[in-house]
Amino acid sequence: MKKKNVASMAMAAMMAAGALPMNAWAAPEVNHDEPLTIEVYDVAANYQGMQTGWYAKEIKDRFNIELNIVAPQVSGDAASLYQTRCASGDLGDIIILDNADMQDCVDVGLIADISEDLPNYENLMKYEEQISLFNDSINEIIGTEGVYAIPGEMNSNGPTEYKEDTVAVMPRLEWDHYVEVGAPEMKNLDDLLDTLKKIQDAYPTNEAGDKTYALSLWPDWDGTSIENVNQLTKWYGQEVNGSILLGTDNSITPLTDKDGAYYKMLKFLYKANQMGLVDPDSATQDWNAACDKMRQGRVHLFWYNWQYGFWNSPAKGEARQNYRGIPLEDLNIYQASDTYYGDGRAWAVGSNVSDEDKARILEFMDWLCSPEGLTMQHIGQEGFIYTVNDDGTYTLTDAGMTRFADDPQVPEELGGGSWTDGNNQINQWLVASIEMNPETGETFGSDYWASFLEKNNTATNKEWSEKFGSETEVSYLEENGMLNIVPNVNLVLPIDTTDIALIRSQCGDQVKATSWQAIFASDDAEFDQMWDEMCVTLEGLGWDQLVEFDTDKYQAVVDAREAAVAE
Repeated sequence: MKKKNVASMAMAAMMAAGALPMNAWAAPEVNHDEPLTIEVYDVAANYQGMQTGWYAKEIKDRFNIELNIVAPQVSGDAASLYQTRCASGDLGDIIILDNADMQDCVDVGLIADISEDLPNYENLMKYEEQISLFNDSINEIIGTEGVYAIPGEMNSNGPTEYKEDTVAVMPRLEWDHYVEVGAPEMKNLDDLLDTLKKIQDAYPTNEAGDKTYALSLWPDWDGTSIENVNQLTKWYGQEVNGSILLGTDNSITPLTDKDGAYYKMLKFLYKANQMGLVDPDSATQDWNAACDKMRQGRVHLFWYNWQYGFWNSPAKGEARQNYRGIPLEDLNIYQASDTYYGDGRAWAVGSNVSDEDKARILEFMDWLCSPEGLTMQHIGQEGFIYTVNDDGTYTLTDAGMTRFADDPQVPEELGGGSWTDGNNQINQWLVASIEMNPETGETFGSDYWASFLEKNNTATNKEWSEKFGSETEVSYLEENGMLNIVPNVNLVLPIDTTDIALIRSQCGDQVKATSWQAIFASDDAEFDQMWDEMCVTLEGLGWDQLVEFDTDKYQAVVDAREAAVAE
């Protein structure tokens, strides 16, 4: 495998005009008479099987297609499923993978070259720069030529912009609960635990009488470490990437560093469990079970900003029950800029797909990038989920405002069933919700619509702003020196060698197993013993070699970020 200066190549591509030629959007005519079932191999999916409900009806009516979703993370053995399907020579019709696996699949011929097709699709070609950069990086690393994959979550806002008013990850509490226990100023994690203990003692059950917990975790997102812990490291300026921690200061340190954020946040969860604050189902329940508890008001601490959708609403906001970000004085938030170049996953067409079916798949993918497709993806159906205002902007209906939290029933004529069950189960988008809709002048996602902001100017928001002296989470964190935005570069990095893959697998199993055990350790001594013994075991499995590999790999990310800032 050829080794290239990926960062230098990436920056050159950023400034280039793009490799794909523009034309008059002469997409081939497609015959929709015959139904087509598209098999989607999708590492982002939390659901496996046929797409049902309202989204299934939309794409059936428009394209006469159905989606059969293969979800490795819910299959029971994702690695085995991936290897088996790769060995068969047919991974799927639409393939959604992490960047490294996409590169590997291009290298072994499982991905179709769409370089001659893509210039015919107007909506996809809006992202020519991003697509060219991504495929140039693949071609440079493995010595190919062509266009094979399309990055996920692209936008047109610029490579260093961050337009959200919430950060991805920070502590978030239900406002009335926080106020009930005195709205304490919190300096650090110990203060947060004290506050959570007071809240759980004051609200030990939800309205239905079900037991509540400060934290409810889930293991089915785990890779080579506990994903919930990985996300919490971003509270303290580091992001987990394999065996290393990448810092907002461009530092690279081993995940096992006791001064690092993985150890710090694992210890935080252990302390929380010692105080009776961790849901005992955390190590065994799946994502869907955890979501149900969030919707039921059984979880006191949120950290992802998208968890707001499971609970927050204007009515709850006016009742002072919405969750809001609550700062700790020592926060050092790691926040990547908007995913202009993509988010680390990519879409592709399988190499075994016929030319006729490829045209139908690309037609569908092009629609997914259109204003109509993006509105359907990020919002839903007109009339049921949103209405159009006189000035052409949109307003969410009551069902739209609470679609994630209350899971409304969809009218039969629109597909029937619950809104959540019928939502697009692919769970990975080509274009991010922060993208601007040219037909409304507002974002495709509803969080920044003028109508949404007006409805959500509730008692919760007003009291939060009065206490913290700022309008938004982002503005507060910026004003208080707690936010570090790093450029979101999307590079295709070298894949594991056979030896490194084995070391990563064995070390990952050890880190995951020990981390879960450590959360539920009986005392400090046992926690420390588990951690120390894990580190010794990892050394015997080749951990230092893995850290060296990942350090070299992610230096390219550091270099590209520094170059982006300089530009």
